[in-house]
This record gives sequence, C-alpha cells and structure tokens, in this order.
Amino acid sequence: SSPLAGLGENYPILSDLAGGIDVPETLERAIEGTISDSGEVLDSASPALRSIRSRIRSLNNRVRDTLDSIIRSSQWGKILQDQVVSIRNGRFVVPVRAEMRSQASGIVHDQSGSGATLFIEPMAVVELNNEIRTAVAQEEAEVERILLELSGRVGAAGDRLDITLASLGRVDFIMARG
Repeated sequence: SSPLAGLGENYPILSDLAGGIDVPETLERAIEGTISDSGEVLDSASPALRSIRSRIRSLNNRVRDTLDSIIRSSQWGKILQDQVVSIRNGRFVVPVRAEMRSQASGIVHDQSGSGATLFIEPMAVVELNNEIRTAVAQEEAEVERILLELSGRVGAAGDRLDITLASLGRVDFIMARG
C-alpha cells in the first residue's frame, strides 16, 4: 500500500495519484534481496555467488598467509625492498630490490617509477593466484547472470513501473508547488 493512500478526502488529487503507485512486491523483494544499498550484488543473491565469493576469500587468505611466510623468511627478507604484500595486475606480489632480481624466484609484474623496485609474484603463489583469477571470472559471470535475470523481471513489469514513475512525477510536482 502506498504511503499516500491514507490521504482520502483531505487531498483527493494526491489520493488519486497514489492509486497509480504500484511497484510489484515480488519485484521489490527481488531487488532488495539482490542489490545492497550501495549498489553491489549481495553474496546472498544466489547460492553459486555465495560459494564463489567464499572461495575467493579463502584463496586470498591462503595467498596472503603464504606471502606473509615468504616475506618473513630469511631467503626473501634480504632481497625485499619492504616487507609488504601488494597487488599488481590482479596478482599478489612482493617488492624486490631490482639488483636482487636474480635471487627471486618468481614472475615480475611491475616495477616502481624509479626502477629500483620490482613487484614479483613468487612461484609459491602463482597457482593460487591463477585460481583466484579463475574464481573472479566465475564471480563476474554469475553477477552478470543475476543482473540479466533481474533486468528481465524489471522489464516484464515495465508498464506498471512506467505508470508508477508518471504518478510519482506528478506527486513530486504537486509537492514542489506547495
């Protein structure tokens, strides 16, 4: 029921316009159950999305744990520019002093502006990073599927939503006039 429906005799024009405000409840619930207030697709939008995102979090934690061990190790400790983990080109990397490149077993993904630091993905996390990239692609595909399904539902209710939008526009105009 519309918030304007109780206006009755005191505001007959607004009350009549309120009759045109009709968002299908099932569509409203579907949108609220799919999209967060900030516009993100919720984990709970589908069991597949919840599972994929859980896997991504788990893989990210495994990579971070492995890299934390690497940056604390004596082998890597002496060649690192700094003991931090960062992301370059969607891959977890560590900063290695350029002159120590030959002692770092991994793939170079970037370098600092000065060239003094190389951002290297240690070989120990390459496969985990590959799994993350695969899972992120699956997440993107599932989000797209969910949004396409939701868009179809919005489209199917298009005529009702057009009438609602027109009614709300008239209500807004009347309220602005005072």
